[in-house]
Amino acid sequence: MKKLFVLVAAVALILAASCDTKNIGTDPWPTAGPVPAATFTAVDTWNANLTATLTVTWTGGTGPYTIACAMGGGTTANVAAGTPAASPFTQVFTLVEGGPFNYTVTVTDSLTIPGTATGTYTVGEALNAAPVIESSVVAGNVLTVTVSDVDNDDVTVTVTEPAGLMADAASKVVAGGNGAVAFNWSAMDIIGGGSGTTDITADDGIATDTDSATITIGGINIPAGALAAVPAMTSATTADVVTVVVISGAFSNPFQYMNGAGVTVNTGAAFEDGTLNVGVPGGGQLDPDGVWPSVNPDSFLLPNDFMIQENDIGGGMVRIDFNVTPIGGAETSNGGALFNFGLNFGSAGTYDLGFQEFQDVKRTYYSDGSSTEYNWDDISNNYPDVPNSINVT
Repeated sequence: MKKLFVLVAAVALILAASCDTKNIGTDPWPTAGPVPAATFTAVDTWNANLTATLTVTWTGGTGPYTIACAMGGGTTANVAAGTPAASPFTQVFTLVEGGPFNYTVTVTDSLTIPGTATGTYTVGEALNAAPVIESSVVAGNVLTVTVSDVDNDDVTVTVTEPAGLMADAASKVVAGGNGAVAFNWSAMDIIGGGSGTTDITADDGIATDTDSATITIGGINIPAGALAAVPAMTSATTADVVTVVVISGAFSNPFQYMNGAGVTVNTGAAFEDGTLNVGVPGGGQLDPDGVWPSVNPDSFLLPNDFMIQENDIGGGMVRIDFNVTPIGGAETSNGGALFNFGLNFGSAGTYDLGFQEFQDVKRTYYSDGSSTEYNWDDISNNYPDVPNSINVT
């Protein structure tokens, strides 16, 4: 009986050992997590306000994966833990000056096993950023240019003047580099109007941006029998010289001689020496344009600058006397630009243009080929859609 017990015990031990071996064979071995590698590359240079791209690849682990990127303070953002990701993972960061900074990338798999990669980088000071012309909008006779500059530099906006067109200023400054400036435009041929393309440049002193815009200015119409003094620009500064064009509507009587035009303007404005010009602005001083091709003179006599003076007529106004004498030619009834000249300004204010008909003698009148004198029917200088004043700042 004793031997039989030993045998049974031995068999039981064998069976127990057999069961243990089977259980061990079915238990899982420990699983390896993801192994990431990270590179952080500057898109341009390692300077503040520029960008750099972090690229992370990994092997191993069991998907799906999440990622976390702690950039150590050298960027404006991190990648939050738990962000779903697949290899390769990329993220663009905006850089912040300083360093060295240490970044840590953690990739976690579905079994919550993490893998990490680290690196170091340094960011230099911000470089100048070029200004940006955000928009160039033409509405009526006004061009509005909107600019931005991430450095908040003062930006000078400059426009070119196409042939036949004038801007109230060649350039204007946007303080702080974020905002808009408006350019008022007029046609040199005020009666006929004009059109052209202006080139626009925004300059912060280091870098520029460019654009262009098409400016189209309609002409104006002076009523028959009327005389008008029309400013080329309705807004200006004390540093500007504003062109004024004296224009006649169709003449009620035959015209040949521009005997006189007593142009009135507020005290503080003065004739700019050397600017008296026959007909429309531009071209040579004695070019027969404006109304004069209808007269077709051989030449002109014009007063010298020293003869063109400002005369105080009271009420805070002065009169500037002009005359244009054609040599030869014929009579006409066609209207047009008689002459133009420049005004400068000693102070800011609103300057209204008009005419004086009589003070001691005739001041504003014309004559035909036989020297018969006539007055214009209307010298009020107040006609619809025809500007007659200048706002000076």
